[in-house]
Amino acid sequence: MMWVHSFISLFKRAALFVTVVAVVIETMNYLYVDDTDEFARYMLHELYEEDDNIDRLYLGSSHVFCGIDPLILDHINGENNFNLSTGTQQLITSYYLLKEADKKHEIDRVYLDLYYNCTAAGLGNLHDYQSIPYSWIVLHQMKPSINKLSYMLNLSNPEYYYLTFLAFTRYKEKLFDLDYVSTVVNAKQSEIWKNYEYRHVARVDDREYVMQNGEKGFRIYHGTPEYGGFYRTDQEAPLSENPITPESLEYLQKIVEYCKEHEIALTWIGCPISDYQLVRNGAYDNFVRQVSELAKEYDIPYYDFNLCRREYLDLSRKEYWADMGHLNTEGADVFTQFLGDFLLAEEAGEDTYRECFYDSYKEKIRDSQEAIYGLEITKFSDYERCIPGISEEEKDEYVIYKVRPVTNVGIEKVEVSIRVTRDDAAESEVKAVLYREGIDTYVAFLRQENGTLYAEAKLKSSSVTTNWAEVEF
Repeated sequence: MMWVHSFISLFKRAALFVTVVAVVIETMNYLYVDDTDEFARYMLHELYEEDDNIDRLYLGSSHVFCGIDPLILDHINGENNFNLSTGTQQLITSYYLLKEADKKHEIDRVYLDLYYNCTAAGLGNLHDYQSIPYSWIVLHQMKPSINKLSYMLNLSNPEYYYLTFLAFTRYKEKLFDLDYVSTVVNAKQSEIWKNYEYRHVARVDDREYVMQNGEKGFRIYHGTPEYGGFYRTDQEAPLSENPITPESLEYLQKIVEYCKEHEIALTWIGCPISDYQLVRNGAYDNFVRQVSELAKEYDIPYYDFNLCRREYLDLSRKEYWADMGHLNTEGADVFTQFLGDFLLAEEAGEDTYRECFYDSYKEKIRDSQEAIYGLEITKFSDYERCIPGISEEEKDEYVIYKVRPVTNVGIEKVEVSIRVTRDDAAESEVKAVLYREGIDTYVAFLRQENGTLYAEAKLKSSSVTTNWAEVEF
């Protein structure tokens, strides 16, 4: 019987060791992992606390939790709708969250939002180190399970396992930053964090808005864009001919197979994105075509609401948008009401919305009212084009910005004005060189200046300036 006592003693020591390690890990995670502003924390808590069966599940990125209100859908279809979307949700996350929800609930229908930025090169390369952090955010909020372990093991190469399994190691640069630790710990002492509430204050110009968690995975936000409309100071590369990456395709197929195996009706959707973002990209139809072909191959219904005719769904008002990619709560009310009515009609086999969609986004924009959707103000490096004959030495003395109106009309119908002022009491103007080429306006001035570049754009047929922006330099 000696061996029995030895085994018991060894087992106790091993159990004690495992317990000590687990306590140390949890303590370090508590000190260093800052999830006090993560919406996924509140959404997953709601999922685990949901006692009523979830009938309809919505998966996707922040476009979903900003744009689809389950409470409105509950009223329309009389079932329990739940929004299981997370920020920048990649398809590997959608797959494992679907399985997580299906463990407890008998899900009848799944609506998967397909967003090009989460499936194309970059974020669509699911196992690249730059893409993994978006999964870490979700993993940290999931309860221990075989499903979570599978997610962790399939997320990356083994060289990154320690970062996936030991969350605090992602914050190694903060190891001796006591101010950081103090800030995190103090935030976790709040009743908001302890009670799984959500409150984030956003400031737009001189306005202040509060983001809050609504029910069942919906985020409440009443903010609107800057006074002068949308503008960006970076450039977005157009989508390639077949933008969806092989890794994203792999998990898209896994989701299709899982739903078929578990007799879950799957529908692909495209949540609304602003015309500013889609016109600015210029190649959204490449994504639409590829998804449409996949939908036919897998026999999956696909509805992209960015192709919806405005007489059915009109979200063109600036007041409906929080930013260029996300609806605010007012916009979500409009879209969710339409979505609920549309899905019920389609499921009933009615032809109410038979003429609802354009075949392409290009066709929709061509038929749309003439408009300027926003401005793009980016730094430019072709000095010869703007300042002919400039020497290599002189190039270091100047900075150039390119101002481009994002619009569905030609340059002959657009008027752009630019003013550059330096930061002083009189806001005196900076001497600048302007060069126009097509719809673009280039402005060059001495790099040593400090001030603000003001750009305005309007349709020549209108007396009202519809878009303006200011960029500090």
